[in-house]
Amino acid sequence: MNIRDIFAAIEHAAPAHMAAQWDRCGVQVASPVNEVTRLAVALDATSATVEQALAWGAQMVLTHHPLGKTPRLPDTLGDHRAVLKLLLERDAWLVAAHTTLDCAPGGPAAWLADELGLTGRAIVDTQGVTPRVMAFYREVATDGFEGLNLPDDIDIGRLHFDRDALRHAPQGFSCPETDWPKLRAYLEANEDVTGFAGLVRLAGPSEPFGYGLVGKLPSPLPWEAFLAVLRRAVPRSFYTFIGAQPETVSTVAYCTGSGSSCAAKAFAKGADVFITGDVTHHAALDIEPLGLTIDVGHRSLEEEMMRRLAGDFAGRFSEKGLEVRFFPSADPMRAVLNPA
Repeated sequence: MNIRDIFAAIEHAAPAHMAAQWDRCGVQVASPVNEVTRLAVALDATSATVEQALAWGAQMVLTHHPLGKTPRLPDTLGDHRAVLKLLLERDAWLVAAHTTLDCAPGGPAAWLADELGLTGRAIVDTQGVTPRVMAFYREVATDGFEGLNLPDDIDIGRLHFDRDALRHAPQGFSCPETDWPKLRAYLEANEDVTGFAGLVRLAGPSEPFGYGLVGKLPSPLPWEAFLAVLRRAVPRSFYTFIGAQPETVSTVAYCTGSGSSCAAKAFAKGADVFITGDVTHHAALDIEPLGLTIDVGHRSLEEEMMRRLAGDFAGRFSEKGLEVRFFPSADPMRAVLNPA
């Protein structure tokens, strides 16, 4: 599969404009390889994981966490240098989708919301909005797109729709502004469509993005029943609780990775329980009075997020000659019971 198509797929799942200013998403190590037949997906670019991926034959490794938040020279011995050495010796790509993936509300980061069946979802901490433009519209004096010689589907950037959806659209379609140049080129090349299409900038941006999701369970659950559901969805040997547990859980919020900074906003939006990782002592003191926060560890939610991203890619691109494999990681933290 051509490298450009793989980058387009990553961009669709983890749009570049959603990256935090401090983050370093995207290409971590470049390669001259233009055709990729094996893509490895993992949470972290550790030397052990990268070595396994390359031994499998991966020409590209896609991880959630970047190799580093800032550029860093391989000036000391250690895992950072070992990873670079492995990749450069094999001319393999390393790409990271970090906050770009965390902030995409309908992407793999929504897996826990899907698993819990959360409805009425909202973003916990909105970081911005994706500007959108109207790509197609119907002219009043016509029957829309009926009878036009359209392709079976259009797949441009993050704009995806099929012919039937286009023909029966009551008003038109909107697309991210960054995708408009590609779509405009498509329209100009298709005489059947050009006369029926135009560009209208919407009055206000849409598609908010940001960290975490909050929503309602299909029905309220007693505390023990909710905890059983959570343990099935997020099987970890231990959780850390901060705050008093509610008798009943109706509204749940969560943030992948280190999300304690989102706790106040989650509870302000009605959460009975907030789920995240990496809650420090001082953060716990601040959020303890707000409600129950459950620290399930940094890895737990993000490991499953990357597993599902790999599964999605594998299903979509197997016919295009791209084999995708997820490389699991072990939880680096564990609870040890000290005898009395």
